[in-house]
Amino acid sequence: MSRRHLSDILAETARRHAAKEALVFEDQRLTWAEVEARVQGLAEALLGLGVARGDRVGIYCTTRPEYVIAFLATARVGAMLVGFNVNYTLREIEETAAIARPAVFMLYPALDPRGEVREAVEHMSFVHRRIVIGAEPPEGWLAFEALTQGARPEWAKWLRERDRELDEDDGALMVLNGGRNGFPVGAVLTHRNIISSIAAQNRNLGWCADDRFILHLPMNHVSGATLLTVGALMAGATLVMLERFHPERTLELVSREGVTIFGQVPAMWIMEFMLPHFRDYDLSSVRMTLVSGAPTPPDVMRRIAALAPEHVHAWGLTEAAGMVTYTEPQHGAGAALRSAGRAAREFELRVVDKSGRAVGKGRVGEVLVRGDCVMPGYFQNPDETRRLIDADGWLHTGDLGRLDEGGNLTLTGLLKDMYISGGYNVYPAEVVRYLNTHPDIAASACMGVPHPIMGQTGRVLVVPRHGVSLDVAEVRAYCRLGLARYKRPQYIQVVEALPKR
Repeated sequence: MSRRHLSDILAETARRHAAKEALVFEDQRLTWAEVEARVQGLAEALLGLGVARGDRVGIYCTTRPEYVIAFLATARVGAMLVGFNVNYTLREIEETAAIARPAVFMLYPALDPRGEVREAVEHMSFVHRRIVIGAEPPEGWLAFEALTQGARPEWAKWLRERDRELDEDDGALMVLNGGRNGFPVGAVLTHRNIISSIAAQNRNLGWCADDRFILHLPMNHVSGATLLTVGALMAGATLVMLERFHPERTLELVSREGVTIFGQVPAMWIMEFMLPHFRDYDLSSVRMTLVSGAPTPPDVMRRIAALAPEHVHAWGLTEAAGMVTYTEPQHGAGAALRSAGRAAREFELRVVDKSGRAVGKGRVGEVLVRGDCVMPGYFQNPDETRRLIDADGWLHTGDLGRLDEGGNLTLTGLLKDMYISGGYNVYPAEVVRYLNTHPDIAASACMGVPHPIMGQTGRVLVVPRHGVSLDVAEVRAYCRLGLARYKRPQYIQVVEALPKR
C-alpha cells in the first residue's frame, strides 16, 4: 500500500485545485497553489535551521493562515507542531513547553504585548531557533514571512532527501491537554491517525471541493487543526478564517463569504442565539450545521438543526484525532437528539463494564475505540499511555454511554474526573494542584457545576492554613495569574475543612 502523508495530500490538492481559494483571512485570499508554495518554502527553511525528523516546533498564535502553513510545513519535514493555547498563562506555557521541548518556537507577538512570553522563550535552553509571525523580528529572532520564501538551492535538495525518509507513522501534531492526574500531557497524532480520521469524516459527511468552512476554532485543538483544516485540505475546500470566536463577527463572515459548513461547540451556538438581531443574518448559504464537544440542550439542538438542510451531532476526542461517531446529516434534529450517531466503518466501538467485559445493547458502560485513528500515545509518558490504551489497542475514553441495536452511541456521563466548559476539557486535579501552591491554602477541591452558556464551570472550596485569613478576591486573583480563562472557577468558597466523602 502506498504511503499516505499530509505532504502527499497537499501536493495532490494543489495539483487538482491550484487556482481555487484555500484560505480566506481579512484581506488575504490564498489559493491552494500559493499555500503549497509557502509550505514548501517554510519546510525548506526549517531543514536549513536544523529541524530533524521527530523534532517539535512550538507555536503560540491565533487562528491565522500562518498557523495552517506552519502546521503543514512542520509535517512536511517529519516534525510535530505543538500548539500552545492562546488562553494559557505564562506559567502554563512554560510548564507545557518543558514537556514538549520544542526545538523551534513561533510567536505571534500580538498575544504577548508585555513581551513576557518572548523573554521566557529566549530562556528555554531546548529552543534553538525563534520565529516571529506578522511583525519585525527582534534581535535573535527570524521573520516567518521571509522564511516561507525558501531561497537556498541546498534547502530544496535537503527537502527532497527528507521526503524519502518520511513515514505515515511519523508524528504530525502534538495536542497539549490537562492530564487526569493533574499534570499536562501531549497527545501525539501521526499522519496515519489524522488521515484515517478525516478521510472517514469527509466521506460520512459528504464534504467536497465546493464547500466553504468557517474556521474560527482554536488551532491548538483537534477541531481546528484536523477536523476543519485537514478536512478542507483533503476535500480541496476553502477555509474562511477568523482569529478568535466573536458571535457577531462569526455570523457576518458566514453571511458575507457564503460559508456552507458551519460547526461549533454548544456554547458558541448559544451565544449567537442570544444576540437580539440573530435573525437578521443571512445564513442561507449554510448547507450543514454541526455540533460537538459538549452536551447540547435539546432546544439548542433543534435551533441549530433548523438553520440548514443537514445537521450533524458528532462525538470524538483528541486521542482519536477528531470525530469518531456522527449522526446521518439528512436526519436532522430527530437523529441528533437521540444519539451521537454511529462510528465510521473504519473504527470499532464497544461499551464495557468495570471489569472490561462488553455489556449488552442499551446497557451503560465505558466507551472504547479502536482503529487507525487512535494515537500511539502521550509524548514520553508511557505510564499515562498504558492507562489509556490497553494491550489490544482499545482506547479507554473515560466517557460513559450505551449502544442501541443500530450501533448508535448515546453518551450518559463521564467516568474520568473532568468537566467541559465551553468545549474545553477541565481537569479538577490540575486546578487543585495549582491552587495548593498558594502559600496560604492548605487544601482545596474542585468540581464542575452547571452553567447556562458554557455547559459547566468550576466551583472550588479552599481551606486556608491555620491562623491565616484568606478571601475570595485573593483566590480569584491567584487563578488569573496561573490558570487559563476556561479553567478558572466561577464559584469560590473559603471553608474551614473539605467535606468528607
